[in-house]
Amino acid sequence: MITINLVPRARRRRESQQLTHEDRTLIFVVIAVLIALAGSYVYARFLVTKAQTHLADLQGQISVLGEEQKLLDLNRSLAQRSLSMETNLVTAIQSQANINQVLDDLGKDVPKNCVLTEVDATLQGGQLKITAGSTQFINLVRLFNALSGDRKFASVRINTYQVPYSTGTGSVGGTATQATMNLSLTWVGGGKNG
Repeated sequence: MITINLVPRARRRRESQQLTHEDRTLIFVVIAVLIALAGSYVYARFLVTKAQTHLADLQGQISVLGEEQKLLDLNRSLAQRSLSMETNLVTAIQSQANINQVLDDLGKDVPKNCVLTEVDATLQGGQLKITAGSTQFINLVRLFNALSGDRKFASVRINTYQVPYSTGTGSVGGTATQATMNLSLTWVGGGKNG
């Protein structure tokens, strides 16, 4: 059998080049999926950029808060030092008043011919260490007895004493010879100054 094609060649080409309905649907679906993917990528990039901007903003705020925290810590430290200084000042004033009372109480018991050459009044627990000197050792004994009999002092002890060979008002080498005594005692308090 012989077939004769009566359709011109140009029309046949056009018909073979036209897309079918399934081809157009497939192309539409592929384009729609590509558009959806591109849209989701753009949206994801937008979200990432927004999150990165927000994160950078938060880090800036954290650094500002860190600087403010350093200032607050410095203020707290300065306030604590100021409070400590104020407390130390009050303690020093009270200690000065106590030292004045101790010196007044000691002065009442020191004989006329006896001199206190050193007083260590740290007042930790009322402990005192004194060094006294006199040209006559008997004056130092009188000081010890007076302090032992005074109710304002307790635990009076002689730590060391030194009696020169020549006691009295004579001089050796141009200086008067001195007897010395180191005492430890506890101040238990007394009345007000004056």
